[in-house]
Amino acid sequence: MDNIALWYVGGRWVHPHEATLSINDITVLRGYSVFESLRTYNRRPFHLKEHLDRLSRSAELIDLDVPYTRDFVAEIIHEVIERNFYVHASIRILVTGGESEDGILPSGKPTLAVLITPLGERDMERFARGSKLITSHLQRVSPEAKTANYVAAVRSLKEAMRHGASDALFVNEQKHVLEGTRSNFFVFRGDTLITPRNGVLMGVTRNVVLELAQGRFAIEERPILLEELISIDEAFITSSSKEITPVVQIDDIVIGGGKPGKYTYELEQRFIAMVERGDF
Repeated sequence: MDNIALWYVGGRWVHPHEATLSINDITVLRGYSVFESLRTYNRRPFHLKEHLDRLSRSAELIDLDVPYTRDFVAEIIHEVIERNFYVHASIRILVTGGESEDGILPSGKPTLAVLITPLGERDMERFARGSKLITSHLQRVSPEAKTANYVAAVRSLKEAMRHGASDALFVNEQKHVLEGTRSNFFVFRGDTLITPRNGVLMGVTRNVVLELAQGRFAIEERPILLEELISIDEAFITSSSKEITPVVQIDDIVIGGGKPGKYTYELEQRFIAMVERGDF
């Protein structure tokens, strides 16, 4: 943790070790809150509008009244960037449920917090190496909303670590492979790009990748069956911090001979070129 960073928490500018929330906030007591994670490139936020749209959508889905306007939140985000010196950074926006008198229902005003941490340069070795994932049958609560309830994600990540994997893919009762704990999931069968649409968090990077693939690949937004994994040619995950990361193994299934695929690489290069042009 970089303790010289400046964060915005509840109307105050504080260093990370000074940041606090009330123990009576139902974010702490019940996990009732919404948040967003985005990143900057060269001190510019990546698709800020889309992240703010998703923050609002998440709040609507869990019936959380947000007393802060979108313009105000955007202003704070830009000020956080200005007050810190990071070239590339991860920014987390949290809207808490507010303090509670009975420990269940909110009675106080939600707190807005905007946190920033530095990111390094793109790790091309990670792209070249690819990632190993496992599958998990745990389920997220309200998967279309980005909330602080990460019990399933934390448990699944712990299990992934025990198996030498970097992440886990959620699989539902219908044996549909949905998404990673903090990422969206894509596969190639031949030159057809496939990704789930229902029962997942609609990632901002996910949508950008679909735009980059338009006109180049056939695209199917549909469930991916667990039994399909044995026959896929390539796989990758996407998120703000991971960008496009190839997947070379899922459980005991080795994908593409254990090497990142050519179509995944092509999309990576398109993504990197877009970022370098500042076309976002």
